[in-house]
Amino acid sequence: MEETTSGGAAGMVALPPTPPEVEKTMNLLVAIDDSDESFHALQWVLDKIILKQGSVSEAGTDPRQSKVVTIVHVMEPLPRYAFPGGYAVVESASKALEQNASRILSRAFEMCREKSLKAKTLILEGDPKDRICRAVEEMNINLLAIGSRGLGQIKRTFLGSVSDYCAHHAKCPVLVVKPPPTPKKT
Repeated sequence: MEETTSGGAAGMVALPPTPPEVEKTMNLLVAIDDSDESFHALQWVLDKIILKQGSVSEAGTDPRQSKVVTIVHVMEPLPRYAFPGGYAVVESASKALEQNASRILSRAFEMCREKSLKAKTLILEGDPKDRICRAVEEMNINLLAIGSRGLGQIKRTFLGSVSDYCAHHAKCPVLVVKPPPTPKKT
């Protein structure tokens, strides 16, 4: 449908007014373990991505409300054959792993709460590399943040690097947060 503008020029199409920009929700996933590097990555994400915009955005909304942070810890399953003594030993070791995972996520959740940020926590079981990448896909994550332990090339080759694997296989952008620089001894 063509309309004539007030200037009388024929053939110009009047477009409806564009609605104000609606802020999208950004889903962030922070993979965490019991290392200082992973907690540094969470702190970096909170300070530099979540809270960097200040307390109120141009649209008059709190930027913390437009970002959803999910903190994930992946427990590696215990090999059942490695425990002589049977089921009771495996069950006890599994409970200890679950308690450790809960402690890790509680600490991370508290870091978010201190910044008045709502966060979700999730414990997964399996190979950390695979489970993190699957969680990214299943949860429609927009950004995966993960800490780097700074393993050397040889250790990374033999042990494998979760951050390196995720950087190549996750179906979203991946932020690898390097550990803070250590002061040089003189």
